[in-house]
Amino acid sequence: MFMNSNLFEPGKSKPERNFVQLAVKQNQRFDGRRSNECRDVELAFGEDWGTVAVSLGDTKVLTHVSCDLGAPTTSRPNEGKLQLNVNLGGVAFLDEVQTTHEQRSLTLNSLLERTFRSSRCVDLESLCVAAEQHVWCIRVDINVLNHDGNLYDASTIATLAALMHFRRPDVTFADDELRIYTEKEREFIPLLFLHYPVSVTYCIYKSSNQPIVDPTLLEENAADSVIVLSFNSYQELCTLNAGGTAPTNVRTIMQCARNAANRAKALVDFIRKALSLDEERRLQGSRLIQGLAALIGETPYKLSFSKLMGQQKLELQASLNDKIEVDNKSISKPEVEEIQAMVEPSKPETDTAMDTSSWLPPDEDSQELPMPAEASTSKAGKGKPNHSKSKANKKKLAKRQNHSDSEEEAKQVI
Repeated sequence: MFMNSNLFEPGKSKPERNFVQLAVKQNQRFDGRRSNECRDVELAFGEDWGTVAVSLGDTKVLTHVSCDLGAPTTSRPNEGKLQLNVNLGGVAFLDEVQTTHEQRSLTLNSLLERTFRSSRCVDLESLCVAAEQHVWCIRVDINVLNHDGNLYDASTIATLAALMHFRRPDVTFADDELRIYTEKEREFIPLLFLHYPVSVTYCIYKSSNQPIVDPTLLEENAADSVIVLSFNSYQELCTLNAGGTAPTNVRTIMQCARNAANRAKALVDFIRKALSLDEERRLQGSRLIQGLAALIGETPYKLSFSKLMGQQKLELQASLNDKIEVDNKSISKPEVEEIQAMVEPSKPETDTAMDTSSWLPPDEDSQELPMPAEASTSKAGKGKPNHSKSKANKKKLAKRQNHSDSEEEAKQVI
């Protein structure tokens, strides 16, 4: 008799869901993060090309890329193949019922295929060796080692990093003879990319209008709706997957999209920086990470997003400060003061009233209010209206309105 695996997942029971809903309503999270704060991402590259381990909090994913020569499809004879395979064997509570295991793996596999295959991030035409005969078949194996929420983001980061880290051997096809060169004979060739997609996951609850980014397993299972947005480094939307019972308006989705685009761009920059550091380490001939335990464990070669990108920001700020100091030394002091005055305009000492008589049209209903003395005299002589005074006031008003267009004022300006 099989037991229901949902009982072993955090957030599946009704008391846990109510507890999470109450915490989200009070803008609180169990790990102390804010609603728009993500967990730290850690990358570790293996000795083989295309072997990457990604840690997103307690969520750990190991990805390996391999290649082989095969025949192309009849519909696309000049394009290679990209295959994605997800394995959830490392998660114990997902294996208790086979249906739950297959459903999770199929959902994750379909999302990854939409993100990488449907968006055509890899240039498949560059994988063609001989049209209608030989093409490269790239296979990506995603092994989930531990699941603590937000498995989509961890898998996409691991897949993209592994594909960017992978190198395929060089091959020649001449006179119906196919020859594959080793790494000693010719250097391996990296894959060509058209864009670099990364997904960002949000959870929405009925008790709060504020979406939560990078949810844990407890927050993800207790959520009413889940939105998965995939953006590339050019901040272009690749895929959108939304589902649930919580009502979502356009404003919420646009807010999530803007934040997800910035997050995806920062993650792509982090992966590129990590790849450059790994390439420098390989050129220096230093020791590489070997074995699964070394990839998962705490090693000095593991690269952190918060440390690496924070250090990059500090270096960029220091270089800008040095450049400003050098530029200030190269020019004289009066010129520096003039530049600062142009950059930071001085504030006016006194606020003067704006003269709107020259650019606003005259208001027919606007008339000068009478003084208290005039008001009393008008009330006293109510039966005898003074037509001469009203004509004089109209003439003064017309003269004041047309004063800006007079010839004397125009001559003074010229």
